[in-house]
Amino acid sequence: MTVARPAPPARRRRTTPTVYLVRHAKAENRDRWEAPDSERPLTTRGLEQSRVIASHLADLGGRQPSRVLSSPARRCHQTVEPLAAASKLEVVQAEWLDEGSDSEYAFEQLRKLAARFDPPSGLGGPVAACTHGDVIWGVLDSLHRLGVDLGPRPEAPKGGVWIIAATGPKLSTAAFYQPDEARKARS
Repeated sequence: MTVARPAPPARRRRTTPTVYLVRHAKAENRDRWEAPDSERPLTTRGLEQSRVIASHLADLGGRQPSRVLSSPARRCHQTVEPLAAASKLEVVQAEWLDEGSDSEYAFEQLRKLAARFDPPSGLGGPVAACTHGDVIWGVLDSLHRLGVDLGPRPEAPKGGVWIIAATGPKLSTAAFYQPDEARKARS
């Protein structure tokens, strides 16, 4: 009698810890909004941007996010709700992503979370985080000080995404991605 040997487990592809740093989509006009700014919602265009972001990031490179974080602001939460739903995750509120927060602290938290939830072993997936322009510019400044090439004219428009990969303890790569524009190019 011959006993068949079980097939070896499939090898996982090694990955690079990655963060999708998302600027909230188009929100109602700050100057015309009379309630607290943290309650300012997305516009119709912003809601469409959030669906486009989700369709692009939910399975980018065959890797689904392992965590979806958001500033406490309603506009940020609304921006990543479709991504969280497509990834079967809850949106986790992070105070350190709020407007006016310490961007250096946010950068360090994102690095730690990417290493924890998207390790090189291939277990896990990218960490998506939605925040505000001031925090994004601070994170980009931190990356620049580390020598990361951000391109000739970095930008951070509403609904834009920076894909940041930690290639080593001190090194990262960063690339800007505008899902809305990628969609227009395919149409």
